[in-house]
Amino acid sequence: MAFKQTWANITSYSASVAIFERQGSEVQSSVLDFTFTKPSTATVHFTEGVNAGVTLVWDGGDTVVARRGSGLMGLFSKRFPLHDPQVTSIRGSSIDQLSFASIIAHPQAMAGTVSQEPGPLVLGIPTQAVTLVATSSAADTGLTREVVDIAVPTNLPVRIIGYQGTTLVRQIVISNLKVQTTH
Repeated sequence: MAFKQTWANITSYSASVAIFERQGSEVQSSVLDFTFTKPSTATVHFTEGVNAGVTLVWDGGDTVVARRGSGLMGLFSKRFPLHDPQVTSIRGSSIDQLSFASIIAHPQAMAGTVSQEPGPLVLGIPTQAVTLVATSSAADTGLTREVVDIAVPTNLPVRIIGYQGTTLVRQIVISNLKVQTTH
């Protein structure tokens, strides 16, 4: 609830995001700069990983614009469907799912149980761990359990982890967070 209340007062934010995913024997790691402005504009610039140098822009619709490079080369772009495999992670995650609004809405849209308890230190920050155990992993991209670690000082997420059985298959770490608020 504290996360949802804090989110209500945020107009925009930026952060560094490190993403690790596993799908079968395939592993993908990326680092990106993420910016979000309400109601639903997001920009991702990949700084490390297989897509380093690519920028994705989403305006809340069902497509994203991708471009690679800067200067004259950065002028050339291509539009893709939001969940096209060319612009999603190996587990099918897209730019829209990195927004705080999506992180809040996800457990509310999933059948399963949600619990909260004191979490671990993440990046040296005390957290509250909000855990979702999905009724059906098939409905949750194969995940059987997800944990969102909410920073106690800010009430905003610093880490999201997902498991398939006991195997960690997704970890998203949010750092260098800068927010703009309504007050």
